[in-house]
Amino acid sequence: MSRFLRGWWGAVAAAVVAVVLVACGGGGGDSMPSAQSLCNSIGTQPKIYNGTACGQPEAASVILLQMATPGGVVTCSGTLITPTKVLTAAHCLPGGTSQVMAGAWGADGSLSGVPASGWSVHPGFQRTASVLVNDAAVVFLSSPLPNTTMGILLSQPSAKGQQVFIAGWGAPSFGLMVGAATLGLVNDNSVGYSFSGGGSNTCSGDSGGPAFRSVGGRSGVVGITSSGTAGDCGGKDQSLFTNVQGAAVIDFIRSQAPDAAYF
Repeated sequence: MSRFLRGWWGAVAAAVVAVVLVACGGGGGDSMPSAQSLCNSIGTQPKIYNGTACGQPEAASVILLQMATPGGVVTCSGTLITPTKVLTAAHCLPGGTSQVMAGAWGADGSLSGVPASGWSVHPGFQRTASVLVNDAAVVFLSSPLPNTTMGILLSQPSAKGQQVFIAGWGAPSFGLMVGAATLGLVNDNSVGYSFSGGGSNTCSGDSGGPAFRSVGGRSGVVGITSSGTAGDCGGKDQSLFTNVQGAAVIDFIRSQAPDAAYF
């Protein structure tokens, strides 16, 4: 089955809805964390307890990115790991990318673009028939964002059966979504799960966004949204995330963002 990259090719409408929506359920039939936990995990607060909408999107650590590439405009997600550095997927930044912008929201819901001063793609990034290897990149912003930052979780290795949060600016709403899933695959290159059609899953536009865990009330990235096997992101999808705890990937992230939080 062909791979489906979780970036979104095409222009995003100017009137992006700047709200955070909580997806219901989780990959593999998990019970869903509370709205409070989901919203808090990316630095926001719920507007309505046990509802779906989160407030303060301008504070979220999960960032919308737009890249001008030879194939057109690519929209991906990313995680703000320092005020000026965004962790994302390498496949979002193909050769010939000429411009990268990060979306910045004001408290009034207005959207502006913060241009990148540069970016670095993992030198070992490659596409194989079954997986994207070392699918990681760091974008350097020209000015800092005031949003909450998220650290990199290293103290607790990823393992099958762990519940992770997933977040991104992708389909179907192309607004910021937060959900949960249970890891069913862990190796040096990838973490992931099989999606059965009920609950939360990543989709187009979520590429580069995080899979993350909360430890001691602190959120830390364990994966970067990379690919899936179902074009519609529906049932029988195998969702894969770059394992940031793998030696080759964490060494790259440290080299590009030594000032990020590692815990």
